[in-house]
Amino acid sequence: MNEDQADEILYLMSQVWFKTGNMADGTIKIWTSAVGHLDYESTKDAVMELAGVHAYWPAISEFRKHYSSIIRRNQMSVPAIEREYLPREENVRRLKELRENL
Repeated sequence: MNEDQADEILYLMSQVWFKTGNMADGTIKIWTSAVGHLDYESTKDAVMELAGVHAYWPAISEFRKHYSSIIRRNQMSVPAIEREYLPREENVRRLKELRENL
């Protein structure tokens, strides 16, 4: 993700886990570098899912753990194959031909 997207993620996090005090500049830089190389959509999903679980700002390790689980979940999904299937009669006929050839 680019810098603007990283800033948007940090802004989203600051809105979700609002604190009355200001966050230190060093902390912001650490979080910017921590999320800067991640996938934008997956990072956004991780923030939204963690918002329902954590009442306070999560640790970077907790965030990365949750982000990794989202990446694994997205990679493991198998999209449906969009194609036309042969009618049952045609499949039976082709199976008979294959059996005869064997």
